[in-house]
Amino acid sequence: MKKILYIFVAGIILVSCSDETNIKIDKATLIENPIDTHEERVAEIDRQTEILFSDSLNFNSKSANDLLAAYEEYIKFHSFESESKTIQFKAGELAKSLNKPHIAIKHFNGLLERDAKHKQAGLALFYKAMIIGDMLHEDELAKKTYQEFIDSYPEHPFVESAKASIALQGKSLDDIVKGFEEKNS
Repeated sequence: MKKILYIFVAGIILVSCSDETNIKIDKATLIENPIDTHEERVAEIDRQTEILFSDSLNFNSKSANDLLAAYEEYIKFHSFESESKTIQFKAGELAKSLNKPHIAIKHFNGLLERDAKHKQAGLALFYKAMIIGDMLHEDELAKKTYQEFIDSYPEHPFVESAKASIALQGKSLDDIVKGFEEKNS
């Protein structure tokens, strides 16, 4: 048993003393000054937002993903801040526009779980239903989520849109056009 232990330790020493030129460190991944405070995270969100919107004619997906990462970093460390709920909603919207439906739903759910009475909560639930139906093509779940939206936020301006979405969910474009033609005849 001791012999096996000595061989194991010797192997570790040999590996650790081997040619160190084989070890490559990507210096771009090293962070010299990590973001550590609320103010620094807010500044990073502002910086990434400015970069993303500095060229309104072109969509820069790298900048959008960097902004999403800044939002998520803020939410991770400052969920107790009242503004984190608004940032979580923005993260959901941005993830939706980046065609990241599961991440968008995660953020919308996060907001709804934290504060179902938040000023953006109704819209978050509506967007969640929209994503489930339009992006994930889960028609029955989308209908249930739209109905949950209608039941939870009956005074919301998008209630009629939700009702129309329930009626149209799962239908092909041809079926929708045919239905409008029959209705107008």
